[in-house]
Amino acid sequence: MEEKKIDLCICSVAVLAYIAVGVWGFVSISKTRKRLEGEGRELPPADSKFRPAIISSVALLSLPFLIYFKPYITAVLESCAVMGLYITLRERVKGLEGNP
Repeated sequence: MEEKKIDLCICSVAVLAYIAVGVWGFVSISKTRKRLEGEGRELPPADSKFRPAIISSVALLSLPFLIYFKPYITAVLESCAVMGLYITLRERVKGLEGNP
């Protein structure tokens, strides 16, 4: 298989994984918010570090679409973008759940 086709496959899988993680995070945050509102607890505001982290992960996800890299470098960049979104959303869910 050509390197460009491998890169395209890696990017496609990464975008699907990114969307899946984003949907998981949105659903988790929504469930936690509804549960907290049902209990009458106050929702904490989102930390200011979340917005730049998500913007950075989107930039990292789109970088291999703009610049050609070797397949292993593309795989590392794309997996870092997906993991960055996952960690950011997980921290937000834990922040909501840990609110006393």
